[in-house]
Amino acid sequence: MPASVSVRAAIVADYAAAWSSALLQGEAPAHPALPPRLAYLDLYGGPGRGTPASRRVVGAVAARAADDERLRDDLLLLLNDPGLEDPDARRALARELRPVRKLVHPAQVIRRHPWPRIETRLEAYRPLGVLVHWEPWGYQSLGAGDLARCMALPRAEVLVALRYPLLNLGLANPHVAPYLDAFWGAERADALRVAVRGASPHTREDRIVAACIDSLRDRGAEYLLAFRFTEGDRASALLVHAVRTVEAYSRMKEVLARYATGHAQGVPDYRYDPEAAHYTESLPLSRPLDALAEDLARSYAGQTVRADELYRRHHVGRPFIRRNYTDALDLLATQGRALRLGNRVRVRG
Repeated sequence: MPASVSVRAAIVADYAAAWSSALLQGEAPAHPALPPRLAYLDLYGGPGRGTPASRRVVGAVAARAADDERLRDDLLLLLNDPGLEDPDARRALARELRPVRKLVHPAQVIRRHPWPRIETRLEAYRPLGVLVHWEPWGYQSLGAGDLARCMALPRAEVLVALRYPLLNLGLANPHVAPYLDAFWGAERADALRVAVRGASPHTREDRIVAACIDSLRDRGAEYLLAFRFTEGDRASALLVHAVRTVEAYSRMKEVLARYATGHAQGVPDYRYDPEAAHYTESLPLSRPLDALAEDLARSYAGQTVRADELYRRHHVGRPFIRRNYTDALDLLATQGRALRLGNRVRVRG
């Protein structure tokens, strides 16, 4: 089992716990006779359940839900089960889902024509939130329209798991162009094919990731985070979090930061490198925290602001997490360029 699959499963399970805690904050305890207040939707675009890797994420979410009181009482697991004609694969999926027996609401497995059934169930339950994990299986899945349906679900947060080699190799393959055109949009896909021609591997990767983010933004996502899984110096997979609220974006940032194997001055790089996970990080060449402190001193010179408000205004689209802002303000304070006033700060510049 690739380390990246286990780490992705842990990320999704950790985020499910943080997501449920935030959505159910202030809510009265659930009653078993009432409909589920949260829904987790796990979608594969092809016969992916036959492999252990394909079952790992939903298994991790099921295990976390079984151990979490709020999730155990409030979560409904919905998953599609395409192409599971193999009895051994079906039994393996059942074993992965054993923890679901502890949940108040039994998991629902949908085997044919999933979308009408998914939408009917969600319309009946009207949950407070829907967490979607979608992993397309092959090029046809990319262009099948599942992504647009996921983003259209009310109160949904979407986690898109993509195999980077599939995207990278498909760019030059005319036989799969219609599917990638449907995924990225024809104009963007054509522009991307031109942009990556002759580009270095890192530039090529950055442009492909940017195209994926822009495609999700076109489908209604306002806040996006991309986490990369690497093997050596090449991306092997992507996990993109697509949401409409800044609160959800900030929440996922904190989770992804814990799994990043690269940190410069405590600022995460939003990558998981299995090799980097086994050695101590050396002195960083870049100093992003120093740059953050300078930016805050420049942007807020002469102002008195709440530290939380400063974080909310500034962190979107930047790699910094909440702790980085605390550290940057402390750095300015030690330099005499900021003054702490309880939960506010006076920036002197």
